[in-house]
Amino acid sequence: MSDNTPRRRIDVNSRVHLSEIRASDKAAFVRHLSDGDICHYTFRIPFPYSESDAEQWIRFVAGITEDYGEPTKFAIRDPDEYLIGSLGFDGLTKGHSAEIGYWLAKPYWGHGLMTDVLRAACTFAFDQWNLVRITAYVFPFNKASQRVLEKNGFQFEGLLRKHHKKGKEFLDAKLYALVP
Repeated sequence: MSDNTPRRRIDVNSRVHLSEIRASDKAAFVRHLSDGDICHYTFRIPFPYSESDAEQWIRFVAGITEDYGEPTKFAIRDPDEYLIGSLGFDGLTKGHSAEIGYWLAKPYWGHGLMTDVLRAACTFAFDQWNLVRITAYVFPFNKASQRVLEKNGFQFEGLLRKHHKKGKEFLDAKLYALVP
């Protein structure tokens, strides 16, 4: 497979689509994830974000794609194929459940893109993998992400106190789930 030939494409709308993460996305990952605000709102993205972090992530994703035989982590791309965010499914158990996580580059915040991306990704996951449950964890202070989840039918299931360790801090997480 060449770097520019995705094995999977999920059309979202005329502004974005999802496709496989590529080695050529390294510079876009570094550019976007060097923004401390994205790290602030996510559980696992380190800050500062380096080229080494991007290379490690791309290798990790390639390994997971090989293990599953198909992508479970996707690039969010503009019409020119430029990576503007990412979305992935963790803990995928086909026929049962997965956890979804995502981020979007700051210049694209507030335009309704992530709501559409999440809807398309969840539809794909339910149809492709026969899931009956998709979960998402979000920091209580991340109101925008909570709205995106709620607009897509996710329901709040509970507050998990000190659920994530980020740096030296233990942070609460809100658990949301989508069960069709």
